[in-house]
Amino acid sequence: MKVLLKLYSISCIVVVAFFAFFMVPWGIMPFSDAVNLMIIGGLLVGATGFYTIYFYRREGLELGWFLLFRGGFWVITVACIGVAALVCGALLLIWPDLFANVLEQGALPFGILLVSLFWLGLIFLLAYPAFGMAAQTAAYARDFKFTQTIIHAVIALVCTALSAVFFSLFLEVLNDILARISIPTQWKAIRIFVGLLMGSGLIYGLWKGPDLLREADNKDGAE
Repeated sequence: MKVLLKLYSISCIVVVAFFAFFMVPWGIMPFSDAVNLMIIGGLLVGATGFYTIYFYRREGLELGWFLLFRGGFWVITVACIGVAALVCGALLLIWPDLFANVLEQGALPFGILLVSLFWLGLIFLLAYPAFGMAAQTAAYARDFKFTQTIIHAVIALVCTALSAVFFSLFLEVLNDILARISIPTQWKAIRIFVGLLMGSGLIYGLWKGPDLLREADNKDGAE
């Protein structure tokens, strides 16, 4: 469940950050586009470098700990964006005409990636509760609580169906902009997606059944 939530969060953050970047009025900066890119890239690299050095001096730097508990993945992502902005700004400053043409030609793969992340965000938005409800269904069935089993099963089926709809639309988008995907292949992919989603949720619920019921009881008690 945590993996699905992280994938959903990453997809949404990337898409929102992309549109937020173009909403910032960069034109008010009194420099050329190349210099603006280099300044932004330098700020991002400097901020991530300061963050990393701060925790290195305070706690030491163990890669696994840094990635899991100190947002290391996001630090590396922001640093890579900063380096890319620095490089693009420098190339735009040195070879403006050549770089602009190359950038326009390379915009299609980036657009495909952005559209894919958008649709994946919608898919994970519903796949996450579908997985959780399927796991709860198996947990309650294991404990012979039939009323709760039916309720969670219905919710799991609804979330899975909606997630499958978004997945089918995502396949249609890929069919239009990336590669030809035949209708039988799309249906096969949808069936595999639904089977993996529901199957993994049920298996997880059977495996972690007592823990899931304990967590649900604790939440009910806290409310």
